[in-house]
Amino acid sequence: MHIRRRLLALSMAIMLLAVVGCSTGVPDRRADAEALAGRIRALPGVVAATSNSAHSQAQGLIYVRIGVEVTDDITADQVADITTHYLHGIATGTFTGYQLELDVRRGWNVFAVDSGRLPIINGGQVVAQARDWVMLRSEFASATVTLRATIEHPAGQTTEREAGHSNLATLVFDDRADYRTVSAAVGTLSQRFPRLGGLDWTIDAGRDKPAEIKTSRRLPTAAELTVFDRLNADQSIPHIVRLRINGPVTPPVWFSEKTIGSRDVEVALQLARAHLPLVATLPAPVLYTASDHLSGHIGGSGFARGPVAITVGGCTKHDPLVYVPIAAEQQLIKQYEKCSS
Repeated sequence: MHIRRRLLALSMAIMLLAVVGCSTGVPDRRADAEALAGRIRALPGVVAATSNSAHSQAQGLIYVRIGVEVTDDITADQVADITTHYLHGIATGTFTGYQLELDVRRGWNVFAVDSGRLPIINGGQVVAQARDWVMLRSEFASATVTLRATIEHPAGQTTEREAGHSNLATLVFDDRADYRTVSAAVGTLSQRFPRLGGLDWTIDAGRDKPAEIKTSRRLPTAAELTVFDRLNADQSIPHIVRLRINGPVTPPVWFSEKTIGSRDVEVALQLARAHLPLVATLPAPVLYTASDHLSGHIGGSGFARGPVAITVGGCTKHDPLVYVPIAAEQQLIKQYEKCSS
C-alpha cells in the first residue's frame, strides 16, 4: 500500500509539471491569426485572405502563415497597405514564439515576408519591396515574379531557415524568351531597380531556349553581360549558358556551359577552346566550365570533380583523390590559370 501511495504521488507530480510546462509555453494564437487575416481580407485589392496556423509544442509545429490572394490589377499602394497591416499585426508581440510568414499571391507570382521567430526592424524596406513587386510584375509582364523580402533582426541575426527564404527574387520568363530576354532584364533591373541589386536573383529564360543568370549581392556588369551574350550567340556547338555572380564556393564570376546532345568530353574541350578567349577579356579571376551539366562538376566545397574547369587568372581547386585533370585540360590550365605552385 505504501508503494502504491508513492507511485500515485509521483504520477500527480509529473502531471503537475506537465501542466506548469504547458502554461509557461507559447500561447495558442490561432484565433488571433484568423483575426489578422480577417482585417487583411477587408482591404482593397484582396480576393481572399486565410490563416494557416499550428500550435503543437510537442511536435515543434508552432507557426502562423497568412496567405493573401490579390486581384490582377492591384496597385503598389494596396500591396503596401496589406504588408503594413501584417507588420503591425505581428509587431504587437502577440505571436512571439511563432514562425511567421506572409504570402501575397496572384497566380504563380508571389511576394513573401518570411521573418521566422525574430522581430523585424526594417519594416520600411519590406513595405517598399512590396511596392517593387507590383512594379516588377508590370515591367516584366511575360515573367513569373517572386520576391521574398529582405529581413533584418535587432541583433543582425540570420537564422538557418532564412537562407533561401528571404532577400531573393526570381524572374522566370515564358517559353518565347531566350538569352537576350534574360540579358535585357538584367539591364532593366540595373537601370530602373538599382535598389534591388543586392538581392539574390535568378533570371531564367524558360524551357525552349534556356539561359540563366544567378546573382548574389550585385548584378552583372555591362562587360559580363556582353560576354554572356557572345557565349550564347555562338551555337556552332549547341550549348546552354549560365552566368553565376558571387556563388558561395566559386570565384566571383562563373560561366558554366552545358553541351546539348553530347556528353563527349572532346566536344566540351572544343567549346572551351572557342570561348575561353572571350571569358579572358574580363577581370580575373573568372571560373569557366564546359561539360554535360550546368554544375560543371563543381562540388559543394568548390573542388572540380571532372572536366572541363578553368579559372582564368586564378587557380582551380582539384581533389586528386577524386579527379586529376586530363592532358588536354592541363594545356588549358597552363594557358589561362595562375597557380602559385
